[in-house]
Amino acid sequence: MTSSTVPPTNLVSGGSGIHAANNTYSTLLQAGRDINLHQQESLPTEPVFPAEIDAVRRAWVAEDSEGKEIATAPEVLAMLGQDERVVVIVGPPGAGKTAAGLRALSELRPVLPGTGGPRLRLRLEHVLPDWESVEKDKFLLPAEHGRGYLLNVSGESARWEKPDVTARRFLGHAESLRKKGSYLVVVAGEHGWPENDPVLGRTVVRAFSAPPGDQIARRHIEQLYPWVAHRGWLQESVSEASGQGEESDGEDRRGPLADLLRADMQPADAAALALELSRISDSGGTVKDARDLVLRWRERVSTVFRETQDSADDRALLLAAVLLEGLSPAEVLAGARLLLDDQKTRGIRDILTGRDLVTRLEAVQAKIDGQRVSFGHLPGYPAAVLRHFWRQLSDIQPNLIQWVKQLTTPKGLGATRIPQIADLLAQLAVDESDLRPLDVAHSWATAGDAGQDGASRLLARVARDPALGPEARTKLRSWAGQGTLANATVAAVVCQGPFSKEYPRQALTCLRWVLGRPEHDSAVSVAEEVLRTMGSEIRLLPRVWDTVSKWVTEYKQPDDRNHLAARRAVLALLDPSAEHPAATLLLANALDHRDTADELVKGWSAALSVPALEPRCEEVLAAWAEAVADGALDADAVVDVLNHVIREHWMTGPLSTFIAGRAGTGYTSQSVVDLRERLILRWNDPRPTHTGPRSGQTPTRHATSPEDDPTPHTGTEDEA
Repeated sequence: MTSSTVPPTNLVSGGSGIHAANNTYSTLLQAGRDINLHQQESLPTEPVFPAEIDAVRRAWVAEDSEGKEIATAPEVLAMLGQDERVVVIVGPPGAGKTAAGLRALSELRPVLPGTGGPRLRLRLEHVLPDWESVEKDKFLLPAEHGRGYLLNVSGESARWEKPDVTARRFLGHAESLRKKGSYLVVVAGEHGWPENDPVLGRTVVRAFSAPPGDQIARRHIEQLYPWVAHRGWLQESVSEASGQGEESDGEDRRGPLADLLRADMQPADAAALALELSRISDSGGTVKDARDLVLRWRERVSTVFRETQDSADDRALLLAAVLLEGLSPAEVLAGARLLLDDQKTRGIRDILTGRDLVTRLEAVQAKIDGQRVSFGHLPGYPAAVLRHFWRQLSDIQPNLIQWVKQLTTPKGLGATRIPQIADLLAQLAVDESDLRPLDVAHSWATAGDAGQDGASRLLARVARDPALGPEARTKLRSWAGQGTLANATVAAVVCQGPFSKEYPRQALTCLRWVLGRPEHDSAVSVAEEVLRTMGSEIRLLPRVWDTVSKWVTEYKQPDDRNHLAARRAVLALLDPSAEHPAATLLLANALDHRDTADELVKGWSAALSVPALEPRCEEVLAAWAEAVADGALDADAVVDVLNHVIREHWMTGPLSTFIAGRAGTGYTSQSVVDLRERLILRWNDPRPTHTGPRSGQTPTRHATSPEDDPTPHTGTEDEA
């Protein structure tokens, strides 16, 4: 979509004339004209990060532990080079399937069809699996020009009900990719893909092994972080020199990490380790910190736990320091006492004879930096502490979750730390393959903006994980459809922010379930707000409007909760505001597209047919009148849509009240009076309406009456 520059006078053309508009809406109106609301959207994608590309191009390890070539990436590349547009990699976790797919796509140099030009590098993109059921949902796989797509379904392929149906769907995309000069690599799990089928298994490459983890870590450091290699951490042996400069007696001193860089590390862990090692400072304790990183801090955490075995106070202080990092020592101490439910006042004798607070914090590896507790010198240590508590002291899990909820109330000690706590809990859930840390999202969802942002951040991060993500997304849909207010609210909250952009189809499904709740409670209000936010994103609006329009058509039975949900969704999108300009964009689009105008009429008609929504319909009608007066909505488009609705719903309460007023009403705004006048004048105007040309017709615009307009009109306009 394109957008014009706003003219200095902020005049926006639309309908049958030129009218003034405010700065907020002028660009949106012009941008809205170019949105294709009726083109089916493909699955969302995101670019492969440059760091990922660098890793597979510059730091590739091609041999296994015995020095034999690992054939996965070369076999994939060979198939792609033979014009196979969809190649599937299957194998167990840790076999380097994703890296092999990226390596092959990054090395491919195709010639785009029809160009006859030089061979080009593909633009690499991850495809996000935005479906509820891969077999049943209707979705389009992406096919832009010159792309190398990678789709990871390894976390769900073993659970496919009809793997042959799914396989045919992916493989059937080959011709669309061929026309665009693009390719798709599907990464599946060890089981699920029908690789023994002579047709469906023809382009399958099985990954049997990955490079040794220690070699991956070394190669990453040597090629991507060369300053680390100079520190000598990765030398397998260092010859000791004698004082006279002669060689020693032949004994080699093992390098400080040689016993810890293990060959059985998974590729992703080895790459992450190399990155962490590159961040360690040269000063003070470098080798020890490096060893701790390799061990994911297990030794240091275990040592701290041994030393605090008889002190619940110190262990509580450690947990509080991890979650409240950045706060003062006194605040961390208060958090620890909250965990222990210890609010009693200590006697002066205990205070004077006990260890000072800073000493206690340093004993659990924290540092005090400017009166702030910090673990910045130990990257990854807080996550390791949480893992240890969760795994080794599993009885604490319910109390830990409840304590986090207490810390993060709007006035709690950790209210400002919600984003960081969300990241820690998301990592804990992924590391432990456990969804229970997500339970804090229920409290956050009702704790104001900060809490809602935290809930969204927490669940969106887990939902993206290849292994745990499918289960997390299923859980979200389950919460959305359950009767409890807390579950419905958290499901709606998560649909804002990153999740709505990465999984818009599943976000809309969750919102539909929440919008169908019998009572208009706080969960429904949140869902309406989130839907308006999604509809205000230029990139998401076509998908949102197409989905909501289909709901209106599909769900026609009043006793179906989806019937109410669809009509609430329409009103949410049509409520105009500067913060949520979906209505502005839709009305601007309706000026040029009859299909959009017809859908707006159907949406209004559907909402007006639900008695329970009459007060809400009145509110949105009044908001339309105000938006027309402010120049936010195009007057001609509004009049055309509403006059079509009036023909069907003249006697419906909200429209009757809007046009004729209601007995006992003492005041009607000038904007409503003005819009009534426009509607009545157009109603009595014998000229046909012109908003939105039918398919194949050219839009006709005239700012003056037909008899005064010198421009000849050759097209046929639709009758109102």
